[in-house]
Amino acid sequence: MKLMKKIIIVGSGVGGSGIGALIAKETPHQVHCFEQNNFIGGRCGSYEKKDEKGRIWKLDVGCHVFSTSDKGPIGEILERCGKKIKWSYLDQLFPTLNFMGLDFTFTLQDRKRKKKDFQGLLEEFPDLDPSKYDRITLMDFLDDYFGPDKKNLDKIGFSMAAGVIFGTDPYSTSAGEYLRSMIENVKHLSNGYPYGGTGVIPKAFCDTIKENRGKIFLDGNGRVKRIVVQDNKVAGIEAGPDNEFYEGEIVIANSDIKSTVFKLVGEKYFPKDYLQYISELKWGAQVCSLKIGIDKVLIKEKTLVYVPKMDPDKAKDAFTDIKQSMKDFLENLEIPEFTVLLIVPVSNHDPTLAPEGCQNIHTVTATAVGKIKEWTRDEDKKWEKTCLDTLISLNPEIEDHIILKDFISTSVLATRFGKEGVGTGTAQSTDQVGKLRPKMLSPIKGLYYCSSDVGGWGIGTELAARAALELFQMFKNNNFSNNKLFNNFKANF
Repeated sequence: MKLMKKIIIVGSGVGGSGIGALIAKETPHQVHCFEQNNFIGGRCGSYEKKDEKGRIWKLDVGCHVFSTSDKGPIGEILERCGKKIKWSYLDQLFPTLNFMGLDFTFTLQDRKRKKKDFQGLLEEFPDLDPSKYDRITLMDFLDDYFGPDKKNLDKIGFSMAAGVIFGTDPYSTSAGEYLRSMIENVKHLSNGYPYGGTGVIPKAFCDTIKENRGKIFLDGNGRVKRIVVQDNKVAGIEAGPDNEFYEGEIVIANSDIKSTVFKLVGEKYFPKDYLQYISELKWGAQVCSLKIGIDKVLIKEKTLVYVPKMDPDKAKDAFTDIKQSMKDFLENLEIPEFTVLLIVPVSNHDPTLAPEGCQNIHTVTATAVGKIKEWTRDEDKKWEKTCLDTLISLNPEIEDHIILKDFISTSVLATRFGKEGVGTGTAQSTDQVGKLRPKMLSPIKGLYYCSSDVGGWGIGTELAARAALELFQMFKNNNFSNNKLFNNFKANF
C-alpha cells in the first residue's frame, strides 16, 4: 500500500472540492479542505434566505447554467465518486435570446443546408479543428467566415454568447476556446441546471471527501491565513481563529491564483519573472448578480439572455459599425440605465427552490470587461437598480410582485471569493488558452493550483472541473511525487 500523504486544499469551489473528491475516493491519501465562508462551493455555492413570511428560498452565489451538465467534466467526477444528482435540461443549444423585443431560439437543423448564416456556422462547428484557432480572435474568425462588414447581427449574436459564457469580448476571445466549448455543446446537447441549486455539486464532492477519511473546515475554522513555505517547499498552512498550523506535504490552492501568490504565500518565495507573469494575467469580466423572489410565475423560459430595447439610432450604429460600437461599450465604464442580463429562473428548473406559487429568478451582468474597476458602495447600489430596472423592463408586472431580493455586488465577490469580483477566472483570450493557459504546477515544491484560473478548457465551473481531472491525472502519473512534478514545472515554464 502506498504511503499516505496529507493533502490540504484551500477553497471548496468546484476545482478544489473536485480534486479533493478524486484524491479521497481513488487514493489512500488524506484530504483536508479549508473554506473561509460558512457554506461550501465558492461561486458555485448555494445558501438560504427567508422572506418576510419566514419561508425559505434557496439562492445561488452565482448565476449558472451548465453547458454539458452530467455529460461533461462535472458529470465525470460525480460518476467516479459514485454520486448522482438530478438535472433539468434546456432542450436547446443556447439559452433563449430576447434581443430588443424579439425572441430567438437556437437548435440544430439539417446540416446539408450549409448556409453562411448563424445557423449554418453552428452546424459546421463539429467539422472544425479548434487548435488551429487558439491564437485567432473570435471576431477575426467571424469576419473570415461571414466576410468583413457582413452579417453583423449574426456576429453580435456570437459575440454576446462569448460575453455570457467566457466574460470576454470578441476582440480578445480565443476562437479556438470558443469552438472547443461549442463543439462540446453540440455533441451533448445537455445544457442544464441541477435540482437543489448549484451548491449540490460541490456538496457531493465534499461529501465524498468526508466519506473517505477527509475533513472539511468552514467559516472561521476554514479561513487560511497563509501557506507555509520552508526551504522552497510547502510545509502546510496556518488557519482558523488561532492561526493553527496544519501540516501538509501537498497544498492545492483553489483560491484565485493572484491571491495565492501575493497574499497566501508571499512574493519573496517566487522568482521575479514568475511574479511578473502572474501579475500580468488578465481576468474575465467583473460581474454582479441580482436574485429576486416574486409571488407569481411571470417568466416562462428556463434560461434567457435579455438585451433591452435601445434608441433606434444607437441600434442602427451597432449593426452598421460593430467594431466601433463594441469599442465604445468596452471603454465606457459608466453605469447604464439598462444592461444585458443572463436570466435563470431557477424555480423553473426545480420548483422546490421557491415557495409554492412563487418564482425564484437569478440574474447576472458584467460591470467591466477587459479591465478591473473598483466600484464604490454607492455605485454598487446603482448597479443593483440597473439590474432590477432591466428585469422589470422585460416584464413590468414583476415590480408589483417582488417579495424577496438579494444582490451580490462586484465588491462582495471580490471580498468573499477573490478574483477581484470576476465571474469566472483568468480570461480565455488568445494569449491565455491552450498551451498558454496558466499551469497548475508552481515554482514551489508541493504547491499546486486547481480552479478556473489554470489548465483545462471549457465554460465556467466546467473549466474548473476539467482542471481537477487534469491535475489528478498528473498526480497519478507521477505517483504524487512532488520532486517529479516540480522538475516537470521547471522544464515547461
